Amino acid sequence: MTSGVSELPPYSLQDVSEVAPERVQGDDLHQAAQQVLGHCDFLDVLQVSRRGGLAVIRHQGALKVFKFINCRADWKKRWARLVGWNPARRAVNMSRALRAAGIPVCEVEDHGGVSLPSAPRAVWTISHYVENGRTLRQLKQHLQPGKRAPALPEIEALFADAMRLLKRIHDAGFEHRDYHAGNLLVTGEPGTRHELRLVDLETVMQRRAGVLQRARDVRRFLENFVEPEGFERLVDAALEHYAPGDSALQARIRSTRRMQGLLRKKGARWEG
Repeated sequence: MTSGVSELPPYSLQDVSEVAPERVQGDDLHQAAQQVLGHCDFLDVLQVSRRGGLAVIRHQGALKVFKFINCRADWKKRWARLVGWNPARRAVNMSRALRAAGIPVCEVEDHGGVSLPSAPRAVWTISHYVENGRTLRQLKQHLQPGKRAPALPEIEALFADAMRLLKRIHDAGFEHRDYHAGNLLVTGEPGTRHELRLVDLETVMQRRAGVLQRARDVRRFLENFVEPEGFERLVDAALEHYAPGDSALQARIRSTRRMQGLLRKKGARWEG
């Protein structure tokens, strides 16, 4: 899925490292890479959280994305892991299923388990990486620092592309459950057309997405763009990109408790 973006500023891994999440030497992401790969020489950290992290590495002569998944940081994943659920294996399976459905992804190529003092039942994956790729969150922070809502034509176009991609995912028979700007890789050389790829797949499920599931994914994405002013207009724009001309579907998504709660949280109650 390509966007209408025609020009982006020159980009390098060093550019993004200035706005990437904090890098703490000795954290779980570094420890996991050291144990699995024998080194933690990351070229860039795409994102980190208490649940894990993504980093760009050079592996077997090519650029890859290394992901560490700390199942202990999420109580649902912790209990699921105890009964044998493996999020890394799910990422592999969903990578194949999404590709077969024509959804652009960073293909998961390898996976396994890793045991750390703070995460004894953690897992990892290695995925294909497209050179010069950067997450939508990184790109937003780089182009419009301090501004969450789309403020530039480039970000507005990518915001629209992300909503259209989410609709494709739902219509293809999947729900994502963790669709946000940090899990979307923007690929393509500066000055060319761009594509969005899914880069975090262990939460994806292959099943029909009803209105509630659609609303949950839409809300999760919009939470990365929350600002007090004009938030209701942002929701309007997002739903028009998601379901252009389908006022019935837009109204059904808006009327769910998830979306109503988000609108009330921002002080803008929708009357429908």
